[in-house]
Amino acid sequence: MVTLDRQVAVEPLGTDSYGSVMPPTRMGALASYAYGGNTLAVAVNAAYQTVQPLFHLYSICGHFIRAARTDRRLICQVERVRDTRTFQTRVIRVSQEGDGASIQLCFIASADFHIEEPRSMVTYSTLPQTKLPLTNTGISTISPQTPKEHGLYRNLERFLDMQPATAAASKHKEDGHKGPSSAPSRFSAERFRTQAPLGSEAEHVSALAFYMDKGLAYIPANHSGYALTDASACATLDFSLRLFTHDIDMRQWHLTEATTSVAGNARAFSEGRVWDENGRLIASMTQQTLLRPKADFHPRI
Repeated sequence: MVTLDRQVAVEPLGTDSYGSVMPPTRMGALASYAYGGNTLAVAVNAAYQTVQPLFHLYSICGHFIRAARTDRRLICQVERVRDTRTFQTRVIRVSQEGDGASIQLCFIASADFHIEEPRSMVTYSTLPQTKLPLTNTGISTISPQTPKEHGLYRNLERFLDMQPATAAASKHKEDGHKGPSSAPSRFSAERFRTQAPLGSEAEHVSALAFYMDKGLAYIPANHSGYALTDASACATLDFSLRLFTHDIDMRQWHLTEATTSVAGNARAFSEGRVWDENGRLIASMTQQTLLRPKADFHPRI
């Protein structure tokens, strides 16, 4: 059985060039193409291979150019953009071989690494709306895959333990002006951890990146009360993953909350946040996604 560390692993192909050890995994029942989080995770791991151990990823931002295929490996070309005493920056281009002799670009991103600073002027972390600590109390016993998702992320269950969390009531106040143009006030909450052991920091951060792509393209429809099958297209366009610590142990339970804040012109903007068991915010993922309705779709008023 393939474990997550193997699924996101890379091997050198040449100078600053790396290939994924495995082809990327398929997302689930509705999609034949590769799960975007797998492409992102491989890019993160490749970038880590080119930086010194004292540097830690804190930001990776980029675009998904085209969906990757699941029948061939990913190829990562890393460009060294900046190397200073405190920062190292890399640009990663992820491609796959085409059916002919061509190379097809799938993904491009800029990753920034930072040293561990000796002091901080301020230290704080916002709290989740879901009740802490992350014990079995307040954790739903229903299956992580809801009927509306139609097994969309079924294949991820091989790598991750995922349990929907019973969320507290939303803190957003109703101001009397809520209408069709108001963003949904609900949020999704889930706790998760990896199933197999991970070794290096690169593996733990890559595993977190693997998970954090899950669901953000889908929740604008879900939180508005629509099934994904009402869409003719649903895909991530761009993303920003920001890490607030490199002290990450993906074998421990973590909590994620996801919300959507604006949608229009067949695009939507969403954010997922992740906390550790102690309630420390460790990462944020924002995405702008494409969400096109089917021709016969009629929105609720």
